[in-house]
Amino acid sequence: MKETNVILIGIDTLRADHLSCYGYFRKTSPNIDRLAKDSVVFTTAYATGIPTHPGWTTILTGVHPLVHGIVSHVGTRKLSRDIPMVQEVLRTRGYRTGAVDNMFLKYGSFYDWFTRGFHIYSHPGAIPVSYAGLKVQANSVTERGVEVLREFLKEGKPFFLFLHYWDPHAPYKPPEPFNKLFWNESIEKRFIREGYEKEEILDYLISQYDGEIAYVDSEIGRFIEYLEDRGVLDESLVIITSDHGENLKQHEGYLQHHGLYETITHIPLIVRFPEGTPSGTVNSLVQHTDIVATIYDVVGVEPRIRLYGRSLRKIVEGLERGWNEILMIENTHQKSIALRRGAWKLIYYLEKSYGGFPAGYIQLFNIERDPYELVNLAFQEPELTLELKSRLDHTLKTILQGRPNPLDQPITRRRVEFYSEATKLVEKYGFTIRRD
Repeated sequence: MKETNVILIGIDTLRADHLSCYGYFRKTSPNIDRLAKDSVVFTTAYATGIPTHPGWTTILTGVHPLVHGIVSHVGTRKLSRDIPMVQEVLRTRGYRTGAVDNMFLKYGSFYDWFTRGFHIYSHPGAIPVSYAGLKVQANSVTERGVEVLREFLKEGKPFFLFLHYWDPHAPYKPPEPFNKLFWNESIEKRFIREGYEKEEILDYLISQYDGEIAYVDSEIGRFIEYLEDRGVLDESLVIITSDHGENLKQHEGYLQHHGLYETITHIPLIVRFPEGTPSGTVNSLVQHTDIVATIYDVVGVEPRIRLYGRSLRKIVEGLERGWNEILMIENTHQKSIALRRGAWKLIYYLEKSYGGFPAGYIQLFNIERDPYELVNLAFQEPELTLELKSRLDHTLKTILQGRPNPLDQPITRRRVEFYSEATKLVEKYGFTIRRD
């Protein structure tokens, strides 16, 4: 029996509610929508730890961030060698493993765990620094992904491939024609007064964010077409997800990804099982940690350590239930922890928040009735608030099991000289690291 290939497609900073297959009013994702028809779409999936480094470390290990300890972006802790990453485990099973990613060459050699276990780690060109406008472009990720895949197909072995797209991360600068797909410049001239910079207009920013989604969707469509042409798609487990969403001037966040609100923590999760079955929509609570548990279940691997995840296949087939509650953390721009349980979400701030909430401040939202989290019910529902805070504390202790709490580390970000460090790494390794 031919072993199942695994393709993990990560789209950085992608909000679930801006995909048309999740009900968005704009047709931002026709290619992902097409794949979703033969997939299982999980409507209530959550990021367990935000932002980028906690998110992808959790996705690639299946371990809760409170256990693996990577709770900050550009933080001070390395991932322990005792915690295997999915590509390392699959490699021991004879899989060829490849990644098109830049978290090592962009952020520095301190973050070398993102290269662990990959036969080929391909950096998608340039030295990307998003705030300098040098963001990796989706077409580069697709092209390098096809190159790696072509090499694996020649070898005839099962493979694990991780593609990390950075659109729609800021800055929102989609190429033509996607920059005009949701923005009409002739209307702009008629309705925007002279002297007003359109970059300051929220409508324009959202149009460009959506344009970035449409752009990356087109590239994912190109990659999926390559899989179909080579007869690989039906032999593969394909997973599309994101590390976190984006605050589009909502709450205290301005075009940022901090805060444990739905805009940040509600992520897309689309799983196409081999042969495109089963398919449909699942509303159960699921989270990042379930991705690796699903991979191990589908390919028949027994994990070497205890995962904090459940197989999505078993949830779909009714063999397991989704989560009753999900604990989410952040420790980069601010220090907070949240519990999603049923229709409710409680957010607790361990220190003064980015938006000025004092330490110990609590927010309580009914997500079903108030999906944009506009009304804090903590002061209206004191008994429920105390009950959920008690559940949060209990779940925190259960996950830690006596270990030190990694949220005790300061939120100050580790200083990295992006350009100099990245330049040295590229000079040493080139844009492709091979570890056969």
